[in-house]
Amino acid sequence: MRINSTGKVAGMALAGGAALLLASALRGGGRDLGPEDDADEAATYPPLDTPKPVAENVWIVDSGPMRPGGIPMPVRMTVVRLDNGDLLLHSPTQVTDALIAALQPLGPVRHLVAPNIAHWTYVAGWQARFPDAVTWGAPGLRDRRQVRAAGLRIDHDLAEEAPDAWRSEIEQGVIRGAGFAEVYLFHRASRTLMLTDLVQHLRSRRLPTATRVFSRLAGTEAGGTPRYLRLALYLRYGEVAATLRAMLALTPERVIFAHGAWFDRDGAARLRQALRWMTG
Repeated sequence: MRINSTGKVAGMALAGGAALLLASALRGGGRDLGPEDDADEAATYPPLDTPKPVAENVWIVDSGPMRPGGIPMPVRMTVVRLDNGDLLLHSPTQVTDALIAALQPLGPVRHLVAPNIAHWTYVAGWQARFPDAVTWGAPGLRDRRQVRAAGLRIDHDLAEEAPDAWRSEIEQGVIRGAGFAEVYLFHRASRTLMLTDLVQHLRSRRLPTATRVFSRLAGTEAGGTPRYLRLALYLRYGEVAATLRAMLALTPERVIFAHGAWFDRDGAARLRQALRWMTG
């Protein structure tokens, strides 16, 4: 269903849908996960704070949990080694001595990327350990009150066009909703798309009960955009839909998210399904 810019229809649907989902969650509703689901997530959680290879020059680091709104959420960083050997940390997780030691053989940490206006809380820790690394932030991030109060250093704003530091290797674009901005990065050589909050995929039985209930309410169990973000995106429907179609046209083989299982195969088709609520 497409709506006008007022978002009134989306707001009514959001409230009604949330009530129905809450009732379902309290009744224990929702699809049980089978062996295929567990296999799909085999590489997505433990071991924590350890780089795990997913493609040539691409690793994921699972960590957690973050606790936005008090809900424990697994969180993931993606590490990309650029052609010059430098490491780019996408959506950094909490820094630890063990993680730094594990990254050292991969290359020097040169770029810290906070691609979403919400994913910045761990960046300061990395800045303290790697003061020469350049910090890149999503549009609007440096203007947030919490960011200014924390004294976080943001060297450059991300934009639709990738910076010279990785333009030849990574394509990017900005998804701009009402009060929401997220920058996607697409690593051409490995055909890996990196996202943050636009899509979540919280399906594992290993997650805390509160997180699984949240996933049902948010509509992210099977991989999708959380309902609480959809209204913000609908309010800028034309711009957002065009950006998402350009992103889908990249036809990634895998799609890595900051929260939940990643699409390790059939990435383009599964992402198109996840975004059908907006792109049709």
